[in-house]
Amino acid sequence: MEEFIDYAKVIMGTLGHKVFEPVKKPATQKSDNTTTTVSDEIANLYLERRIKNVGKVEANGSQTSEGFVVFKNSHIATVDDDTIPDVIKERRKNASVDEQGILQEDMLFTSPSYAAMFVIGKSANGLTSKLEG
Repeated sequence: MEEFIDYAKVIMGTLGHKVFEPVKKPATQKSDNTTTTVSDEIANLYLERRIKNVGKVEANGSQTSEGFVVFKNSHIATVDDDTIPDVIKERRKNASVDEQGILQEDMLFTSPSYAAMFVIGKSANGLTSKLEG
């Protein structure tokens, strides 16, 4: 059975799907009362936007080798706009989000733009929407 799993990992990885791989998070080091993130590969990003009829949304994420990760506990818009692709609408519909719009799990996206659209609920360019933090 392990041989079939390994074969499936190779095929899915070749096609660009990271189905069987966990999302990598930055390594952290604790010293005394401070926690520092140790990773040159991963850039932590922060998005804050005030949306009419929704309020303020705030999200944290990282660019990783797998794509772009929006972290758990990010606050996303609870309303969809007609300008986002159906793929993002479906991801928003199936995402684990509480009634206040707080994301309950890390979400992996193929691009920063898809991640920004997921958070904002409207069409967005992820490269210009993000604020480095």
